[in-house]
Amino acid sequence: MPGYEVAAYYFPNFHADARNEARYGRGWTEWELLKNAKPRFPGHQQPKVPAWGYEDEADPAVFARKIDAAADHGLSAFIFDWYWYEGSPFLARGLEEGYFGAANRERLKFALMWANHDWLEIFPRGYKQDTPRIFNGAVDRKEFERMVPYIIDTYMVRPEYWRIDGCPYFSIYEMGTFLRGLGGIDETRRALDFSRDAASRAGLPGLHLNMVIWQLPNLLSETVVAGPAARLTELGIDSITSYAWVHHAAHRAGQALREPRLSLHACTLQIHA
Repeated sequence: MPGYEVAAYYFPNFHADARNEARYGRGWTEWELLKNAKPRFPGHQQPKVPAWGYEDEADPAVFARKIDAAADHGLSAFIFDWYWYEGSPFLARGLEEGYFGAANRERLKFALMWANHDWLEIFPRGYKQDTPRIFNGAVDRKEFERMVPYIIDTYMVRPEYWRIDGCPYFSIYEMGTFLRGLGGIDETRRALDFSRDAASRAGLPGLHLNMVIWQLPNLLSETVVAGPAARLTELGIDSITSYAWVHHAAHRAGQALREPRLSLHACTLQIHA
């Protein structure tokens, strides 16, 4: 697609993570949900078996095949769902070991979408089941200032990092949680100014800050911010995008989706001229 770049979200819960293993057992990944899927109605074909098998995305050889498949079909970048809880990254090995270790990584750029929502017990979640909070997604200014240098030094200074007009692209998933943790619009704007200044001090021309916007929450801890257009202007956000169809489609309580077309973590394409 000449003149355009197309990026797709990448959800990295298909490699072993120490915090998941502590909760679910050694070697646990989200593949276990797929393996244990059961048919829910006549003709429902479950479980689904991946064409490439139950791969470990933290393996550079595995990730190299993903990169080739994406690049061969016109993608410019993967935007990794990226998590930071309790002072350190979570679910980062797919990026930091798989993608970084892939010999062909120059074929596909990468960027981060900070998935700053609460991490809930939903693996799996049954209908009307309680969803305890495992990790809190809100961060205060002190924690934000601890996280930003890690992001810049570990990711943004790399040549493979996706940039818009020379500025590293960084997306924030949940505006309500972001505002709540930092204490409001003014404090959040100052925190974002800090992040831009930190990028400049690292030799970068600035940041391209993106915010994910939706109409409807899907995780129980999510909140919809009133008057998002004004809030975005006040925060100095450079662009907005969406994430998945479930943020924009209401369903009746208990309604079953008999033939789902997309999963909870379905990719949203970002097209930039």
